[in-house]
Amino acid sequence: MKKLITLVNTEWLKIKGLGLVYLALVMGLLIPVTGFLFQINTPSFFTSEDLPFSVFEDAITGNLKAFSMFLLLLYIVIAANRIAQTDHKNNGWQLMETQPISKFQLYFSKYLVVLALTFLCIAAYIGFTILFSLLDYYIHPSEVKLLTFDTIWTLKTFIRLCVAILGIAALQLCVSVAFPGFIWAFLIGILGLIANIFSLVQKITLPFCPYNSLYILSKAPNIKSLNHFITYSEYLSIFWAIVFLIVGYFWYKGKGFKTAFLNPKKQIFYSSAFILITAGAYFILQKPKSYASEGTGVLVQGKIETDLKIDSVKIFSKDFHKKIGSAAVKNGIFLWQTNQQLPFDQYSLEFGTKKIDFMMGNGDHFDFNIRCNAANIEYFLTTNRSAEQEYKNKEDGFGYELSYSIEQQKYNDNPAKFYELAQSDWEKNIDRLSHYTDSENNALSDEYLGYRKQLLAIQYLNEINNYRKMTSWDDPKFTAPKDFLNELNARITNPTILLSKNDDYLQYKLDQMLTDKERLSNPDSILFVKLNALPNTLNKDRLLTKHLVKSMELESDSISRNQLFDREFKLLNNTDYKKLAASKLEQLNISQKGAQFPDLKFLDAQGKSHLLSQYRGKYVVIDLWATWCGPCKQIRPVFDTRSHQYRYYDNIQFISISLDESQSKWQNYLKTKPSKIPQFWLSDAAEFMSRYKIQSIPRFIIIDPVGKVFNLNSPFPDEDNFVEILDKLKKY
Repeated sequence: MKKLITLVNTEWLKIKGLGLVYLALVMGLLIPVTGFLFQINTPSFFTSEDLPFSVFEDAITGNLKAFSMFLLLLYIVIAANRIAQTDHKNNGWQLMETQPISKFQLYFSKYLVVLALTFLCIAAYIGFTILFSLLDYYIHPSEVKLLTFDTIWTLKTFIRLCVAILGIAALQLCVSVAFPGFIWAFLIGILGLIANIFSLVQKITLPFCPYNSLYILSKAPNIKSLNHFITYSEYLSIFWAIVFLIVGYFWYKGKGFKTAFLNPKKQIFYSSAFILITAGAYFILQKPKSYASEGTGVLVQGKIETDLKIDSVKIFSKDFHKKIGSAAVKNGIFLWQTNQQLPFDQYSLEFGTKKIDFMMGNGDHFDFNIRCNAANIEYFLTTNRSAEQEYKNKEDGFGYELSYSIEQQKYNDNPAKFYELAQSDWEKNIDRLSHYTDSENNALSDEYLGYRKQLLAIQYLNEINNYRKMTSWDDPKFTAPKDFLNELNARITNPTILLSKNDDYLQYKLDQMLTDKERLSNPDSILFVKLNALPNTLNKDRLLTKHLVKSMELESDSISRNQLFDREFKLLNNTDYKKLAASKLEQLNISQKGAQFPDLKFLDAQGKSHLLSQYRGKYVVIDLWATWCGPCKQIRPVFDTRSHQYRYYDNIQFISISLDESQSKWQNYLKTKPSKIPQFWLSDAAEFMSRYKIQSIPRFIIIDPVGKVFNLNSPFPDEDNFVEILDKLKKY
């Protein structure tokens, strides 16, 4: 050990004139200083609606990808090359070998120096990022910027980066020692850089490429989203470090490839054994980790940081919004556990007006780390279903070439080319989905993977139907190849529970119930007849509800809609689908033009009660907004301008109704941003929004002079259609 320490000190003395220490500091400085100068010229503006954040953590993770994948990698290439080339040029290898030291100690000491320099570069990046974040905090102060510094988080991030470069450093040193010329080692390093860029563009992981450990790390730059902070990218890096330290040492010891690995003949045996062991270890390491259930029941826990009053969290099923369970929130902490058998399905965690969708089944655990305010929510989640949580928000879709051909109708006259392209695209998509893993190399569970493959098949089947509609149902040359069609249909022969509830799947099944001839006559009525003839099963209720809702939406008046509903509703058996159809009917009836609008009761800024009916005899243009809604506040000046524009027309009245939970926040906002438009606060806003299925604001509603709906979803006041509507209503 003493000799190794002495060698490291000697190697460190030898690099003093190479400028590698200064280069490490410069490489670590570049990203932070560039980001700081950019902020000086074009500062980011934050409002009270933004979530508070640590300026240090935000900057470190925000720039980690650019630093690690490019500058850090480039520095390792330069450092390893310069250290090796120094001894190549002055024959320092032979000089050092005359000392009473082993060749392994000599080689390993150079590796340690490369690591020390690289660690210095990483430390410089984190240190300079903290410094410039601090400067930016004082130059561009904001109430949402925080100077909170998490030492443990920062240390873990530093360690994670250090471990992730072990393999790259070993490879670059190996190449630099093996090839005396500077250019070869540099070119190989650049190829590694290109491989990372390819992964970034194509979103493909290349675990066989040692340089790719930095790309894998960059997919999850914040350790809060990981089950373990040392994970797949770091394990790969350690593996490649061992491999290339062994290869590099024996190459250096043998003074060449043949001597090291082929001569004498017994070296061939050792080399072959090493390759087999390495290949086996690599196969085991890179093999995706299958989903593992953790026994029975489900555990959902976590913490919530918020300024909102939240005393409980609730868990609902996604399809019919059935309550599964609830847990009290005490000091921001919640825990819900059950031993009941929950089917694998989509669920939502709801608190206040916020919700988080997630996939859950029996034997799962979830640990949420949530931050939210009235306007925004951010969360990290660690779970044994991490792959599903990461993938659930991704949309399976066609590749660029197929998407472009569909959009441009490029092959409407060339079905052979269209189906050739579609089939090739399908195979690529299935392969990508089959090999999908998250940043910790966790694979999708079999049940979820099966569902996503079935859903993908439905996309292609529906697109084939669309292609036939655009071209010809009758001409056989536009029919999809039989093997392709059989493969797609085979995928959905036994639909998963998730697929059987999917809208695209239900629509496909409805389309398949019609012949080509029936599609040209009266398909809606024919479908009802065929659906009614089906046996009474849950699948029938799903299909019938889907078609009934779609048909009710096409009816323009409530009388015809109600008659259709009364005729078909009695054929539904499942209670949940009955409630769904009835709810949709109510929503359509209360939302259509001419439906009676409730006589809302609201308060003005002084706390005095008012009724919407006080404006009878006028068209009332309502702005639904809230103080936490950024887009609402951006459009309010335009709404004020329109009100001023129509101020002389006695039959038009503009009003604003706040949906804020806090009356005081709304009142305080009006003190700083007064308006000439009558301002009101709706106390039962949640009930009103739920009844009318209003899921986003700003929302503009027009009520007619007798208190009925004129337009429940009016164009925005900055749109020409808004002016056109009001111009037709005004009386001179």
